Amino acid sequence: MGKRISWTFAITLTLMVALVLACTPQVKTTVQSSVPTIEQAITYHGPRARIAVASFRCKAAKCNGEIGDGVADMLSTALFRTGKFVVLERGAGLKSIQEELNLGQSGYVRQGASPQMGLMEGADVLVIGAITAFEPNASGIGGGGIAIPLNLPVVGGVKVSKKKAYIAADIRLVDVATGRIINATEVEGETSSWKLGGLGGGITGNIALGTGLGAYKNTPMEKAVRVMLDNAVDAIAKMTPESYYRYSAKGQLLGTAGAAAGLRPGPATGTIIGGGQRFVPGDKVIFSETFSSYAIGDIPTSMKIKKGQVEVASFHGKKWLRALNSDVHVFKRMALPKDFAVEWKVYLNIDTWDVDLYNALYLGEEESPDRFEYCGNNGGEYPTWSGIRLKTVPRLKVGIIHHIAIQQLNGMINVFVDGKRAYHAPLNEGIIGGSLPNRYGITMVLKGANPARNYNVLVTDIKVTQYTVSIKK
Repeated sequence: MGKRISWTFAITLTLMVALVLACTPQVKTTVQSSVPTIEQAITYHGPRARIAVASFRCKAAKCNGEIGDGVADMLSTALFRTGKFVVLERGAGLKSIQEELNLGQSGYVRQGASPQMGLMEGADVLVIGAITAFEPNASGIGGGGIAIPLNLPVVGGVKVSKKKAYIAADIRLVDVATGRIINATEVEGETSSWKLGGLGGGITGNIALGTGLGAYKNTPMEKAVRVMLDNAVDAIAKMTPESYYRYSAKGQLLGTAGAAAGLRPGPATGTIIGGGQRFVPGDKVIFSETFSSYAIGDIPTSMKIKKGQVEVASFHGKKWLRALNSDVHVFKRMALPKDFAVEWKVYLNIDTWDVDLYNALYLGEEESPDRFEYCGNNGGEYPTWSGIRLKTVPRLKVGIIHHIAIQQLNGMINVFVDGKRAYHAPLNEGIIGGSLPNRYGITMVLKGANPARNYNVLVTDIKVTQYTVSIKK
C-alpha cells in the first residue's frame, strides 16, 4: 500500500508541476538587437535618449480610452526606471503643468516666484502605441477547472481552476523632428493563473496600475499587462538607435565633457544635423547589417569574406565586425541605384607608430577609384574620398566611434563625417573615375589589425539605402 501511495503521489506531483509550467507567461516580440536588456538597463550609467509616450489608442473591443491612458502612464514610469531615458511628461501631467504655467503668468503669483515660460524640453523620440487585443478571459477551462482524482483516502481530489488573459499592442518610435518612423514592433502578454502564486517580477512589478486597470488588480489580466509592458520597455530600448542616446541624466546634451567622462553620444544613424546640411538616408533599405543576429565569435555570412579573417565581437553595447588579421576585404554585391547612400560606423582603437590601422569603403570591388579611406596613424592628416583630403571636418581620431556616410543624390556626391558634410561635388567632376560601372556593390576594407597586440579595427551598422522619393539637395 505504501508503494502505491508513493507512486500515486509522484504522478500527482508530476501533473501539478506540468500545470504550473503550462501557466508560465508567454511573450512575443519581433525585436532583435544587442542593446542591453531590462535587467542590464537597470544598472545603466551611460548617455540617455530623450523620449515621451503618447496616449495609447484602444483598437480592441474590450479596451477603452482610460485603459489606454493607464498603459501609457505605466510605460512612462517603466522607461524612467531603466535609467536609459530622459522621460518627458505628455500625459495628464502635461495639462497640469500648462495650467501652472498659465497661473504664473496671470498676475496672481508673486513676481519672481512663478515658473518661466519657454523652458520645457522637447522629446527626440515619441512612442505611439495602439492596443490591438485586450482579452481578460482569452481562453481556458472556466470555473469548473480540472479535477484530478488521487484515490487517496486523506487527500481526496484536488481541483485546479485556470483562467487566461491576453493583451497585445503595436508600438512605433517616431523621430519628432522629421516625423519619420524609426522602428516598429508588436509586443504581447499572455498569462494564466492557476491560483498557485502571486504576480511576477520585472521592471513594472511594483508600478501602480494605471487609470482604467484597477478592476483587474490581482487577476491574470494584471499579469498580462505587466508582462507586455516589460517587453515593451525592452523592445523600445533595443529599437532606439544609438545616435539618440546623447544626454546626461540631467537632460544636458553631451559634448566633449561627456566624452571625457566616457559618456560619448552614440554616432548617428538616421537624420544628422550639422554644418547647415542634413544627411537623410534613403527611404528604401537595400542592405542593412548590424551583426546583432550573430553570436560572439561567429563569422557573418551576409557579406562575402574575400580576404583575411573576421569574427563578430561585442563592444560599446553593440555587435561589430572585427578584423582578426592585417588585411581584410569584405564584399557585398548589389545593384546600387541612381540615388543611394552607404553609411557605417568605424572604430580604430589605437594610434601606434609601427602600424597603420585603416578602414576604407570602395564602391564596387577592390581598388575601385571611388573610395573613402580613414587611417588611424596618418600623421595627423585628414581622411580622403577618392584621393581628395576632406579638410572641412576635424581630423578623425582613434578611440572614438565615427559615423561615415557616402551619398550619391541628384547628380552629386556627398560625404558626411560625424554629422558634417565633408565633401560635395558633381558626380562627373572632382572624383577620380566617378562613373557608374563601379555601382554594383560595396567593399569594406580593414587593415593593420592584430588582436594579439590589441590593434583593432571594427565596423558596424552598415546600411545601404535608396532614394525613391525626391528630397532637396
